[in-house]
Amino acid sequence: VYNYLLDITTWNKNIRRGFIKVKLTDYAGNTVESQMNSEASTFQQYKRVKILTGFHRDIEKIAKISLTFSTKALIGPKHKLRILQMKLKSLNNPKR
Repeated sequence: VYNYLLDITTWNKNIRRGFIKVKLTDYAGNTVESQMNSEASTFQQYKRVKILTGFHRDIEKIAKISLTFSTKALIGPKHKLRILQMKLKSLNNPKR
């Protein structure tokens, strides 16, 4: 497993709870998706949230990062998550 630390700052005025799925794509078009955590994260306006995410294989030169926010089975209406800032850091290869 290749671990990454996802650091997100959101812009939503209201609190959002849900799950983040990360999809990495390299320049050749190969993709890998993270596994969702079993616990929902809480996102508040201008508060940083750190999420540990893992992939079954590593992509050396990332061309594109896609995030999917889902409320999954949580009670309440579905909402968008507005991201102000995001950083993805490899824990296996900290120089990247």
